[in-house]
Amino acid sequence: MTRLHPNHLRSKLADGGFVKFMSLRQLRTLDAVFILKEAGFDGFYIDAEHGVFSLREIADLCMGAQACGLAALVRVHSVEIGTICTVLDCGAAGLIVPHVSCPQDMQRALQLAKYPPLGQRSMAAIGPASSYRRVPIPTAAQERNEDIFMIAMLETAQGVEQAQAIAATEGVDALMMGPMDLSLELGLPGQVRHERICEAYIGAAAAARQHGKHFVAGGAGGPPMAQMVAAGARLLMGSNDTTYLLEALDKAARAMQDASRPAAAPPVSTPNQESPP
Repeated sequence: MTRLHPNHLRSKLADGGFVKFMSLRQLRTLDAVFILKEAGFDGFYIDAEHGVFSLREIADLCMGAQACGLAALVRVHSVEIGTICTVLDCGAAGLIVPHVSCPQDMQRALQLAKYPPLGQRSMAAIGPASSYRRVPIPTAAQERNEDIFMIAMLETAQGVEQAQAIAATEGVDALMMGPMDLSLELGLPGQVRHERICEAYIGAAAAARQHGKHFVAGGAGGPPMAQMVAAGARLLMGSNDTTYLLEALDKAARAMQDASRPAAAPPVSTPNQESPP
């Protein structure tokens, strides 16, 4: 029997490739999955921390990603059994855990995300997480434990200080920065390219590399993405759907405004007058 549904994120990284992601905050239908596939993205994350998504919408997006060969992650709003277990049962390929300040924060998330003996996750045998396939329970538990991709999001001063310990936590696959919230906590509201933010990125990337973990290079703040790629990052995180839509709509509106301006009148030519003899 072939694997339940392969984690395309893990397989591409294992092959040494780069993974291109963005986040969904407003788009909630299957159309978004096909659009991202056509645009050349490898996956996306559903922002369930700041977006307003129903569990039905999360499940539809995750199953659409499975069908299209994309990886769908979910950024949860809290580390609770009713959040993490339910989102994973919707078919998410991995989780982004926000506001991670210490290893214990991720250990709690991992306990809820993994089946025994690695954790305490409850088993839903058939559903979106299994692509509705009937798979032996031992196989399903082992494959899901191996496949689930766990990202720790550092967006507090304590989290930055604890980057080494968080990266060393067994079961953590990658570190990711939250530059906006970090800027607020550091008293630099909105200064997501500030020197202290960039230093936090570089330090976290070094911690991830030291412990054999991945680092998420994002366009939302910190050093330029190319610089973080040079530092070893292969998970590339773009912007969110709202930002991309506004940029495209702004461009279209400006083009229409330019087209609607009346053409400048041609200069009036004055006939040459000959001087009197």
